[in-house]
Parts: sequence; C-alpha cells; structure tokens
Amino acid sequence: MNWKLIAAVIVGLITGVLLYFWTESVKNEQVAYAFMRLQPDRKVTRGQAITPDMLAEPVMLPESFGALAKLAVPAASAYQEWLKDRTAAADIPAGSVLLFQYFDDNDGGRLTTMIAPGKRALTLPVNAASAVGHFVEPGSYVDILGTVDEPVEPVAPAAATQPGAPGQPAPVPGQPTVPGQAPAVAGQPQAPAQPQSPVEQMLKNYLTQYPGADENDVNAYRKQAQDYKLGISSRTRVVTRTFLQNVKVLAVGAATTAEGAVTKANSTYNNVTVEVTPSEAEMLIFAMGQSNGSLNLVLRNPADNTVEDLPSINWTRM
Repeated sequence: MNWKLIAAVIVGLITGVLLYFWTESVKNEQVAYAFMRLQPDRKVTRGQAITPDMLAEPVMLPESFGALAKLAVPAASAYQEWLKDRTAAADIPAGSVLLFQYFDDNDGGRLTTMIAPGKRALTLPVNAASAVGHFVEPGSYVDILGTVDEPVEPVAPAAATQPGAPGQPAPVPGQPTVPGQAPAVAGQPQAPAQPQSPVEQMLKNYLTQYPGADENDVNAYRKQAQDYKLGISSRTRVVTRTFLQNVKVLAVGAATTAEGAVTKANSTYNNVTVEVTPSEAEMLIFAMGQSNGSLNLVLRNPADNTVEDLPSINWTRM
C-alpha cells in the first residue's frame, strides 16, 4: 500500500509541475507585443529613408522572446512618429523585424529629410566662442559674420590744373579732349560712337573735365578699376561683414534635435550645420577661405526674423 501511495504522490507532483509550466507558457503567449517589420518584398539600403508604404502589418512577439522584444521597434504611435522618414544606418533585409540597431540614434539620422526643397546643408567649423557658448542648438536661427580683407576701390588721379585755370589753355574746338581720340573734322560725318564699358565712360568723362591729368596716372587707374571689378586689388582693408541673416540651424555636432544637443556627447560640439541656398553655400565657403575658416554665429530670438541692410565695419566706421 505504501508504494502505491508514494507513486501517486510522485505522479501528482510531476503533473503539477507540468501544469505550471504549461500555464506559464500560455500566459506568455497571451502577453505579446506588436513590432514593426518590412514588407516581404521591400528591403532598405543604408542611407535610405523609411516610409509608411514599406511597412507590413505588425508582427506579434511574445514576452518570452526576451532580448529580441527589447531590441525591436514597437508598433506604438510614438515609435511610428520616431521612425517616420528616419534613414537606415545599415542594410535591412526584406521582411525583417525592425530593430533599433538598424537606425541612427535619437540625435541624428534624419538630416536629409530636414532640408527644405531648394536648400542645402552646409557644415561650418565652430568653437564655444563662435557658437555663442554652445547655446546654438538645432532649430535656432543665427546671423553669420566674418572678418576678411576687402579690396579697396581705387581713387581717380587728381588733375594738375582745372580747365580754364591760369596757365591752362582752354580746349580748342575740333581738338580731342581725351588722349588717343581723333580730332573732329568740320563738314565730315562722324562715325557712330562705339559702345563703351562703364570704366571707359568714367575715364572719358574724367579726362573731359580734367584734361591736365597725367595720362600715365589715368592708365594706372584704369587697370586698377578693371582689377577692382574682378575682385583683384593690391590695396585691401580689414572689415567685419554680416554675410547672411536669419539662417536656420539643422544640426550641432551629430545632433539634429534640441534634446540630443544637451547630451554629454554633443554638448561641446565643434561644427554646426546650417540650411542655405546653393549660392549662399558658395558665398560662405569663399568667406571661410578668406577668413582662415573662422566665422561667427550670432544667435537670434526665434520670434525675430528681420533682415537688415548692414554695412561692413572697419576702423573708420566704428
């Protein structure tokens, strides 16, 4: 009788243990979570943005999946917004459950989709002083200034004497008032005047007013004026100029959100990415080349979008 009782107790214990594990497995199957996945025929390459049409119906993963459930991207609305237009940091096979490791972190990964149509993203080197003590953050608006050497416009040569002054003969009718110009002959039709450049016209007017000016000085001035119009000059002055105003900041360091900018990794960034037009990008790159790569950002109140016509500043304008 004793062995039968012992056998019954053992069978009961085994049954209880098996029933417990079965109950727990059923419970785990019932506690499942929805996670996002790609369409079976859609794969994503590195750098490609995720769009809603790439996603299939969410896959249900039970809590018993443990680590995988923590690595996958939930199908909750908050994570759908997080995923919207986010670019992949690695290739994702078709039909895969989306994992957080497939994407850049919360501080980046969406820069390409943040750029407005017709604009470009340009990164500028900065330090704490030129970036307003690192208070510039994604979404800020700034003015961009720099100190450069600016060509100085040449000054027209002074005449030795004024026309009609004592010792200066008055112009003779029919004689040229501009060196190199053929004299007019009475009774003969004159050839039509050839179009002249603004510089040539200015010199002609000057020599008409001041026929006593030295021709060598005038020729030197002519070359200087032509060089000045091409941006070439042997005479320069140091000026501080506002190149652009009310420019949007897209990113600081690797952070594209204000929340990401305050993290320890991004709080001391050394570059800022701004949104500009193609022509503005050319201007800023040229300015960086002329200012040894150093430009300053001036932080604006977000409610102030005023653009002013500001002159460049030098010692004579302070």
